[in-house]
Amino acid sequence: MSDCEKTNYIGKSVPRIDALEKATGKVKYFEDYQIQYRDLLHVKVLRSPHAHAKIVSIDVSAAEALPGVATVVKGSDPDIPWSDIPYGSSYYGNPAKDEVIWAGQAVVAVAAETIEIAEQALELVKVVYEELPYVTDQHIAMGPDAPEVVSPELGLACGYMGFCADGPNVAGSYKMTLGDVDKAFAEADVIVEGEFQANKKSTSQIECNGCIAEYQSDGVVKLISNGMGVHGVLKKHLLTMYPQLTASTLRVIQPVTGGSFGNRLFPTVEPLAVLMTLRTKRPCSYVLSRKEMFTSSPSNWPVFTKLKLGAKKDGTIIAEDFYLVEDAGAQIRGYFDGRLSASGLMCVYNIPNVRCDSYGVRTNTMPCAPYRGLGVPESEWAMENLMDELAEKLNMDPLELRLKNIIKKGECNPYGEKVTSIAIGKCLEAVAEGIKINEPCQQDDGPWKYGKGIAAGGKQNTPLGRAEADCLIHSDGSVEILVSCDEQGMGAQSALRQIAATELQIDIDRVKMTRSDTAVTPYDNFGASSRTTYTTGNAVIIACQDAIDQLKEAAGREVGLAKKQITIKNGKAYVVGSDVEVIDIKDLFKPFDFFTQQTWGLLQGTPVRGRGVFCPAPAVPWFGPGHEDGRTPRMWNWYQYSAFGAEVAVNVETGQIKLLKLFSTADTGNPINPKLVEGQIDGGVIMALGFSTLDYHMFEDGKMINPNMSDYRLPTVLETPLQKNIMRAILPDPLPDGPFNAKGCAESMMIPIGPAIAAAVYQAVGVRPKEMPMTAERILKLIKDKEANDAK
Repeated sequence: MSDCEKTNYIGKSVPRIDALEKATGKVKYFEDYQIQYRDLLHVKVLRSPHAHAKIVSIDVSAAEALPGVATVVKGSDPDIPWSDIPYGSSYYGNPAKDEVIWAGQAVVAVAAETIEIAEQALELVKVVYEELPYVTDQHIAMGPDAPEVVSPELGLACGYMGFCADGPNVAGSYKMTLGDVDKAFAEADVIVEGEFQANKKSTSQIECNGCIAEYQSDGVVKLISNGMGVHGVLKKHLLTMYPQLTASTLRVIQPVTGGSFGNRLFPTVEPLAVLMTLRTKRPCSYVLSRKEMFTSSPSNWPVFTKLKLGAKKDGTIIAEDFYLVEDAGAQIRGYFDGRLSASGLMCVYNIPNVRCDSYGVRTNTMPCAPYRGLGVPESEWAMENLMDELAEKLNMDPLELRLKNIIKKGECNPYGEKVTSIAIGKCLEAVAEGIKINEPCQQDDGPWKYGKGIAAGGKQNTPLGRAEADCLIHSDGSVEILVSCDEQGMGAQSALRQIAATELQIDIDRVKMTRSDTAVTPYDNFGASSRTTYTTGNAVIIACQDAIDQLKEAAGREVGLAKKQITIKNGKAYVVGSDVEVIDIKDLFKPFDFFTQQTWGLLQGTPVRGRGVFCPAPAVPWFGPGHEDGRTPRMWNWYQYSAFGAEVAVNVETGQIKLLKLFSTADTGNPINPKLVEGQIDGGVIMALGFSTLDYHMFEDGKMINPNMSDYRLPTVLETPLQKNIMRAILPDPLPDGPFNAKGCAESMMIPIGPAIAAAVYQAVGVRPKEMPMTAERILKLIKDKEANDAK
């Protein structure tokens, strides 16, 4: 094996760098840092019991007088930096000032010596409310006469670009037209249409949101948080909220994090913890309870889709028309105009005539944030279900229909973007073969009926700002890679380490990764929308190339060769195209000799620091003059694709869906670490099983009534097939500008699973679910309704 082969770690399943410490319980999560603080205060919050109410009065005098209470915070306090933030704006977890706009919103916060004292203090707080009309249904909220989520006199934050003209609760809208949609439908031989709903859900990561804020003697506030984006989210938001802090007096550290799935993308606990430590000058810990994770931290956004497709007799789809509404919850984050969910209806199939009419709307429910898939699993639920209905009406094989209409590499999607990496065809063919889609299912067994189904999925990657990386090469040849990527359990740092070792052509054991710390690691925006491999990976490559260039120049000067004549591998400099070693890199670092006054190495012991900055090309505007149709050659960066096949059994007496065999595929570009990709696929599959068949928020009188792990159903081993029946395949199509042609894949796995299960349910019992999740109660109702209709 050549040296080059030995140091090529791309496509190799190198063990995760954190595997041993996690397996042995040595890893430190943020709560493990509490033990180092002897004077730690604990923060607890009193929350609104009402979906919408005016705050008439708040009396905290008894709470403030309780021994052990350090401080009490109300939204009306004069030192609250967020008091002038418009209602309905980005979610900061801040106590309400004038009115509450969802059940679970913070009203009063207490910092005390113990959790028990803080909870006792909250019981002493007296709040008088005047209940106001509320709306928790996104369809009602869209109406012109709907109750207003926020009283208009309080000021209202608008959606993306400030669009609020479509109704009192509308956060934004996006409209796009391609071709002549009405003419295409008139020429269609077959038309299908339907209405589909995906419900509100929690990400349910195993570690609750929390942080420790410490005011240090030098005036620096140190924040240890399991939130996302130490630079691009936490530090940026906190510096905006606290003008007394500066970039040099706020340090944010991210320890090992127990999952996120989008829930931690916006500050939920950090602003209050920082305020408490600024007031008390003592370290303050603020951790959400599991109930608060359900009621007071962001959920996904529910999506309603009304979709219509038109096709010719040969199966060519010629028209698509859809109306889509995203439910943003009570507060918005600037992008609720329907574009994110709408993208899922326009990235898999090549349809020449498309009309999109999408909206984001507020409701008096907990605020929403990105949930694994960014709204696309909720919208493609409609597309893939309707594709099966269209195939049936055409008397055409569902696989054949999909393969006939998928976008091919080099073609443009309805937005006008040229697709440069797509393996959806191979993915569909693989899952169809994997579950033997054309072979008969097993015979009915009493009340159990059997069926199979397949579905496709695609998801955009958003251009979410730049990433930076530093590559430090030390005198002993060891390397440090400094990045501020969010390591939330997916193995990002391990993948970046493989990228660095391959680019540097050194043994991977000589590469060390440094965790996110704003005092140490360079800027990165945040690790959302599957951007880390692509954006941060490219930054790492650039940093490594910069460091190598510096070594080549130093080595060339040392031996009298031009930089272009030098190549570096395994810590040594060689003449390009030969095995002739010209100098050991360590010799370049020989320090200044004090006694002889001679410099033995040009680098004199100082590490070489390579700098890498990668900023994806920004989106091209889709609004304004010249963009009246809402189209643009660059709305997103690139797309990830997947397909899924399911074999299920359905109990006609109970409605229960039993998952028997699952086959998933992913287009990852060129995979950096196949084992990590397989972990992402399997994790996405299990999460999507709950998303599709079990978990959702239940509301009554404006309140969530299942905010606990008993009533909020998540998949367990009882709902999951045997490991041998969960199959997967990686089917890469290289991404031209990806690091070593790689791209992310973690979100696309969420998309096709629900529709594939729905197709299998239809084959088994003849009913088509329109609402997700497909709970046993809902499936049983559909079966009973069908039986009643058949009996007529």
